[in-house]
Amino acid sequence: MRAVGWRNLAPLRLSFDSSAVLNVLLGDNGAGKTNVIEALYYLSVFRSFRTSRAADLVQRGWGAAEIAVEAQTEDLTRSIDVRLALRTPGETASGDGLTLSGAVSRARAPAASRTVTRSINLDGKAVRGVAATFGLLSVVLFVPEDLLLVRAAPSARRRFVDMAVSAVEATYFAEAAAFQRILRTRNAVLRTGQSPALPGLLDTYDEQLAQAGARVVMRRRHLVQALAPGADRLFRQLHGDSPVGLAYVSDPTIMSAISEADVNRALLAGIARRRRIDERRQHTTFGPQTDDLEIHLGERPAREHASQGQLRSLVLALKLAELAYVEARKGEAPVLLLDDVPSELDPLRRKALFDALAVLSCQTVVSVADPTIVPKVVGRADFAVRGGQVSPDQVFSLQTRT
Repeated sequence: MRAVGWRNLAPLRLSFDSSAVLNVLLGDNGAGKTNVIEALYYLSVFRSFRTSRAADLVQRGWGAAEIAVEAQTEDLTRSIDVRLALRTPGETASGDGLTLSGAVSRARAPAASRTVTRSINLDGKAVRGVAATFGLLSVVLFVPEDLLLVRAAPSARRRFVDMAVSAVEATYFAEAAAFQRILRTRNAVLRTGQSPALPGLLDTYDEQLAQAGARVVMRRRHLVQALAPGADRLFRQLHGDSPVGLAYVSDPTIMSAISEADVNRALLAGIARRRRIDERRQHTTFGPQTDDLEIHLGERPAREHASQGQLRSLVLALKLAELAYVEARKGEAPVLLLDDVPSELDPLRRKALFDALAVLSCQTVVSVADPTIVPKVVGRADFAVRGGQVSPDQVFSLQTRT
């Protein structure tokens, strides 16, 4: 992995040995551990899990940031290189503020006026958009905020499902993006108010939205059905005979539709049925953007009846089930990115996490402040992170490899 001008990190070249199944980033809060994990995540899905502003990813005083990685499978090595270049109003791409080398670039313009131009190279060749490279570096992210997933807003659970689908379905990113684009356009039309052209425009967008939405619903359904057995099994390992149920929940008319064509028709009918309501509220109120992932413990909703410990075990089981599913579908384990999650788990759940990882044999990058909460296993490599500097922690690594 290589990073220049990224967050607070000093220019970085970091090698994760393929024989090291557990790569531990050690450092105090604010040292830069999460910035390394964020860069790896960005190289997979081309967005941050911490900010929606790409300008935030460029180090203060720099005009651009560049991150790169070589993703190696059993028989193939692919290189992914991403460059984020800051621009200010009136500036061209050749401006000296966009250089990565030499001295620190000129002072920045105010944050509100900065935009970012992103370029992506795959195996040294420029690519347009992200569809061709999305998920090429296969990762599963687990952050402390995920432990709140069961009681979070439905949008957080939809995002969890969408990211899990994207990890195994190469076309889903484009499919979900198409649905969101049509949804935004329809909402914009609704906000324009009454006009002679409004019914005809809405008819067109209703058909497009139903077609794109049906594909999203079917992909999400299949994912939830695939995760359910693993989540149940993994949770039972922690909590005995308490069964876990997962259900992808839509409007009843959608849930009763079996095929994609049936879902399409049900969506189109539901959107039409609520058009008057949508016109009053000026946004679309029917479709997969309102769906949810329901998690049951026994026969009751987990968000209402599970204890704090059970809630954390549920999320742990979901994430581990996702990891196993990705490995089964792709034929190789993804990289698991754990950002300070072990610190948030009690010893029982922490042991369950690392026991499961040992069976899955995935490569893990984990950030912690306390090295003792990560097991000392053969195949552990430690990296000290201090003030944005990352270096192998040779003393500790040698001790754990004996």
